[in-house]
Amino acid sequence: MPETTPYWWLSAGVPTSPPAVPLPGEADVVVVGAGLTGLSAARTLAMSGRSVLALDASAPGIRASSCNGGMIGGGHQLDIDEIAAKFGGGMVEGILRETHLDANAFIKALISDEQIDCDLAVTGRFRGLWSRREYDAAGRELDRLKKIVPVEAEMVPRERQHAEVATDIYAGGTVLPLHGGLNPAKYVAGVMEAARSRGAVVQGDTPVLDVSRNGSGFVVETSRGSLRAGHVLVATNGYTPAALGFARRRIVPVPSFLVATEPLGGGVVGGLFPNGRMVAESRNRHCYYRPSPDGQRLVFGGRAAMTPVPEGLATSQLRRLINSIFPQLGEVAFSHSWNARTGFAFDFTPHVGCYDGIWYAMGYSGSGNSMAPYLGHKAALQILGDPDGETVFTRSGFPTRWWHRGPPWFLPFADLLFRMKDAANNVRRDRRRPH
Repeated sequence: MPETTPYWWLSAGVPTSPPAVPLPGEADVVVVGAGLTGLSAARTLAMSGRSVLALDASAPGIRASSCNGGMIGGGHQLDIDEIAAKFGGGMVEGILRETHLDANAFIKALISDEQIDCDLAVTGRFRGLWSRREYDAAGRELDRLKKIVPVEAEMVPRERQHAEVATDIYAGGTVLPLHGGLNPAKYVAGVMEAARSRGAVVQGDTPVLDVSRNGSGFVVETSRGSLRAGHVLVATNGYTPAALGFARRRIVPVPSFLVATEPLGGGVVGGLFPNGRMVAESRNRHCYYRPSPDGQRLVFGGRAAMTPVPEGLATSQLRRLINSIFPQLGEVAFSHSWNARTGFAFDFTPHVGCYDGIWYAMGYSGSGNSMAPYLGHKAALQILGDPDGETVFTRSGFPTRWWHRGPPWFLPFADLLFRMKDAANNVRRDRRRPH
């Protein structure tokens, strides 16, 4: 049986909480959630001389921030027409610029400035497109995108895709050369060290039980007592607790399941990824996969289900998906199997802002490695009243639905819908392929 911990912890170590210290009686800012968002915000606030306390219910970074697929680069989730329809034409350029350019530049500078050793490699990403219809639409979308912001990308037709990934399952794809990969556990540990070295206090194993107004500030109740805060920033994304109901109602926590194979050897892995690219795909099942940083393993993730399922069922689903993409591998053995919760907004767009005086930054919808530190930084600047905190994601609203009151009871129905869409797309694709 594979280890049920993330492969990344093999070299990075298991994320642990900093030594416990007495909580202060008050702080300028209390950050709830010490993953990539909260730690980046804490760093920025501490650099400006504010007293900052970042709290996490578990060990800082032990959840999605250290358990994801380790890909960077960002990008927009909705197509350009959908962005214009949802947010207005005036928002299009800002969303595209921040997701494709600004966030990517910010996190690369953060890693460089703080000298974070996280196996960063700018290898590029290949986005596999499921049908010729999707390929043609993606080409038109890319032409439009390049006219709005200077994105580096190119289309790769099906007859050339083996130069990117050794599979015939896609109808071609898009290469984004400035994307890349890293070890997310080393990454979040480095951001935590950067925040602490600037003077932020980071404490794990300290759940926040309630946040209430107290004059011009707030009282934050924790499992270790209460304290006063001038400002509160919620940075909990897919792990938002019931105590923060306004944010929980606006986030849909969707599990993502991952495996790492036993070492396959550099020759085998290099044959699968000739350019060392990260790979993601367009279907609703949304597989994403990559070579491990040492080039010896396949790290593979996907939505085996949209609700928690037994580990054995998840690994069997991922094995089936791997076999459909890389039949040449046969039955590979897994060394690690794990899962984490991503946080989706209803409009598939990140959001930063203030609700009844409480700040928030969340809703990355699968692009957290790039967007979370970037928007944590932006939220911190807004708290400081710095005009550089301006971001289009403050103007995007933060929608909910009347029927989402807490636990995401609707996810099994969404899972069924996505499976039906994938099945229909498979049928359409197979009918159009030459025999």
